[in-house]
Amino acid sequence: MIRKIKFDDGRKKLAEGILSLCRVLSLEGQVLVNGVYSFSAAEVAGKLEGTDLFFNQGIRLAAQVIGEINQTAGCGTGESARLAAELLAYCERKSASGISPVLLARELKAAAKTLEAFVREEAVPLSDAKADLVEAITKDRETAQMVVDGSNVGEVVVKDSMFGETRLEITRGMRLEGGLAVGAEGTVSDALVLIVKTPITSFSSLYPLLEKTGQQNLFILADGIEGEALTLLNANVKQNRIHVRAMKAPGMGRRKEDLLEDAAVYTDTVVFDGIYPCRIEEVSKAMLGRAKTVTAAGSYTVMEGNSDNSRICRRIEGIEERIRDPKTNYYDKQKLRERIAGLMGCAPVIYAGGYTTVQAKEEKRRIESAVAYYQSVKQYGVLKKDDLNNFPAGTEAERFLKESMRQSFKKEEISAYLLILMIQKICGLIVMWLTTGAVMVSTGYDREDLELIKSGVDIERLRG
Repeated sequence: MIRKIKFDDGRKKLAEGILSLCRVLSLEGQVLVNGVYSFSAAEVAGKLEGTDLFFNQGIRLAAQVIGEINQTAGCGTGESARLAAELLAYCERKSASGISPVLLARELKAAAKTLEAFVREEAVPLSDAKADLVEAITKDRETAQMVVDGSNVGEVVVKDSMFGETRLEITRGMRLEGGLAVGAEGTVSDALVLIVKTPITSFSSLYPLLEKTGQQNLFILADGIEGEALTLLNANVKQNRIHVRAMKAPGMGRRKEDLLEDAAVYTDTVVFDGIYPCRIEEVSKAMLGRAKTVTAAGSYTVMEGNSDNSRICRRIEGIEERIRDPKTNYYDKQKLRERIAGLMGCAPVIYAGGYTTVQAKEEKRRIESAVAYYQSVKQYGVLKKDDLNNFPAGTEAERFLKESMRQSFKKEEISAYLLILMIQKICGLIVMWLTTGAVMVSTGYDREDLELIKSGVDIERLRG
């Protein structure tokens, strides 16, 4: 791969790219990108890039940092951009006056560490947060109240809606998407639960278990119900010989396996695979799970189990660890939160509506951001803007960082988590720029690379 390297000029171009994106994102309101309003740093960055590769590098670095803050905390795009622009301008002035960039980086890191410790110590927890905190994100009072009501009940899930109006639905129990393969719609109480991770094709393998359950309700969640098993189960259910409802587990791959494990923990049973812990023919009634109610409603089924199970608490803790892992992307975090909502037995779902596809997409993104921000406020608390005045700034870097933080925010109450993220990420970006000795970019491909491309090799990933 053909590369190009620049030293001082490369650092200047990098700074110009960072500042160009920050100036745009610092504006009040959203940015119109190709006819669609956006508050995504990545989308805006893509339209600002030009022919100068070093300039583009700065735009991409800033977009990545600001976008990560927005996805994690739910907001902070404008505030992060204003802080980055202020700190970068300050460091450029100091560097021009002859101060060593390495010394500046050291002072900024120390100031950031001190301010972060102050924010953690002074943050005030909110046991009863109000809709005012997220109304500026949702742009609608009723939607903000839905976010608050749903978050107070459980882990909020945001989904697309086929209707124009946004609405909140609270489902009691674990919701399984998909209709029944065996049995009729309706609600049954005190049901036994069999969970199988392999397709059920043989009726004879189920027959011993059906004899043991007798006339008691049985709900089967399996990887699939096919062939002889599907035909004979439906025939016996119609003749009222057995009381069975069965459905295919939703999802695919690892997500399906996780859902089956969650359902097993929720109903206090295990997932059978035909071999472990025993064959289906050898399953006893005591090995089955228990559900208080099973409600089949056409396109989905709701199973209400034992939400006080200690196994559930341990499984939720494991899922929360994965959510906190920095390597977990935004989409996976949303799916993990859906699993927590199911395990808690209470799934508040906000359906983001809109009269056009673009409007619905924008509404969903706003609600997701509001939910993330509200959750961070509930967990980490808030800090009043005036409380930053109490920060005992000793060095010049600490004083400037404190004042830049105050100028970046319009609200009087700020999420402590958002403040901490901004201190860590934005200061890290500026420190990286200060300590950059040279900037290298890829300008093209050599003969060897072209041959690899013809063979279908991803050169960008191969060369790093």
